[in-house]
Amino acid sequence: MAGLSMKSNNPLQQWYHLFKSHSKMRSQHAHQHWKQVIRVGLPTRKDENWKYTALDDLLTHQFVFPPKKMLSQAQVDVLALPIDAIRLVFVNGQYQSSLSATDTDLFVVRHSRDFDKYSLPGAIQPEFFLHLTESLADEVTAIRLSHGKLASRPLYLLHVTTGQSKALNNVHYRHHFEIEEGAQAHVIEHYVTLNGKPHFTGARFSFVVGSNAQLKHIKLAFEESSGYHFAHNDIIVGSNASVNSTSFLLGSGLLRHNTSVQLNGENTYLFLNSLVLPMNAEVADTRSYLEHNKGYCLSRQLHKTITRDKGRAVFNGHIKVAEHALKTDAQMMNNNLLLGYLGEVDTKPLLEIYSDDVKCSHGATVSCIDKEQIFYLRSRGITEEDAQHMIIHAFAADLNEALDDEVLRQAVLQRISACCPRDAL
Repeated sequence: MAGLSMKSNNPLQQWYHLFKSHSKMRSQHAHQHWKQVIRVGLPTRKDENWKYTALDDLLTHQFVFPPKKMLSQAQVDVLALPIDAIRLVFVNGQYQSSLSATDTDLFVVRHSRDFDKYSLPGAIQPEFFLHLTESLADEVTAIRLSHGKLASRPLYLLHVTTGQSKALNNVHYRHHFEIEEGAQAHVIEHYVTLNGKPHFTGARFSFVVGSNAQLKHIKLAFEESSGYHFAHNDIIVGSNASVNSTSFLLGSGLLRHNTSVQLNGENTYLFLNSLVLPMNAEVADTRSYLEHNKGYCLSRQLHKTITRDKGRAVFNGHIKVAEHALKTDAQMMNNNLLLGYLGEVDTKPLLEIYSDDVKCSHGATVSCIDKEQIFYLRSRGITEEDAQHMIIHAFAADLNEALDDEVLRQAVLQRISACCPRDAL
């Protein structure tokens, strides 16, 4: 590898050894992305998109592939949400057929190590860690919902990752979902840590939503604070379609989540939301990028952050309206709640508009808990800890209450309560 340091503690060199260790099964797709890994190089704080997110702690680790881990059905049942859904289980980047549903109903699901047999879309916003996941993922899960099919049950993808103390397990997941014209689907993406030890999770999920199709997508990133989670979700949408995607990113010591969307057809509706809650010294970096490429589309974005202790949140939202995207109606809002005086929020909403006949807005707010609200609740006989707890849950209610499933709603509420226990407020 020309130009690459041969020091064993060089992260790129370590990832190269991981890439070569499975070289016989690497597809042309993986090789192309590895070339981009070398070309782009590791980002630094000098890069504008990484100005507020340091990788120093991550890069001190020794990167390894995890050993094979066998889980019992009982272990999976404890980790999984008790919902009526078609469950697919992945452990340390590998699909586990024995732990997954045998009947996928209307969904056509294929798992393969040969990426080249699928027409995977190119990245909307490529960057280093996207290329890294594409090159190191061992397999791709390709899902298809055929023309006009209406899935009665959600597709539930459970990702279980294990860590270790002596090195950092590298685990990468690659999924692609094609929803054909007139179809309707509900997808739940769930990430958990098995043993509470450090690991690095790379995830990439691409969606192609056909004309007149509907997609509802929920992501639950509930990993441990000792881990690292880097994800890229791409959504490409046709005409007269509807997409609703909400991410609850409530875990990981360092989290960087990218959602990129292209609206390539007219009369499409998009709702894109997220909730993050960094605590202690955690860093949560969320990014949304939206292209309005055709006219008469509506998009609404709501991104909320709660920071506790020395937690830091970074938000970057970008809406780009093409020249001929007439009658575009786009709104993006980022609300941030600071619990204490040591937290930090860096927010940058951005509009890039090349058309005159549009209605676009963006905004950001950063605030602490209002003392008058605390006083009002305490005057009603509520303790200060309970009052703060109520305000935190009310702040997140816009997103949490929008969940149709009571099990999902309670899972998010419990996770928020675990991140913000009463005795720590």
